[in-house]
Amino acid sequence: MTTKGIFLVFLVFHFTTSLFSQETTKPLTDTEIERNVSRLDIEGKEYKNVKVTFKSISPDYYFSDKHKVKVTIVDMDDKKVWKKTLKNTFLYVFSNGQIQVGRPNFNKILIQKKDSGSFIGKIREKEGVY
Repeated sequence: MTTKGIFLVFLVFHFTTSLFSQETTKPLTDTEIERNVSRLDIEGKEYKNVKVTFKSISPDYYFSDKHKVKVTIVDMDDKKVWKKTLKNTFLYVFSNGQIQVGRPNFNKILIQKKDSGSFIGKIREKEGVY
């Protein structure tokens, strides 16, 4: 086998491995999730040690026909820092602990787990989180 053949085989294995390693998930409905976040950036203002509660609400098709996610953020003194109901958005939870709120290909809220095990987050309602 020539070096071109070995390189081609390596390229094919690398391509198929990276193709199947991308994780996908479906939006959660009628679910409530809490995360203790060590650092959270809300529209440029940073908060430390907050509890974030996500509640996904399915449409009832009587009053509303859109999915909603209700987000409540409280600090260590149980004082509400931020509370909002995001309409026409979905709640996604991945196996590595990451949480995303938004529409496909547009995240408004992103909570990620760091290597140390703590969670950090970012909220950008208008411009999105990439």
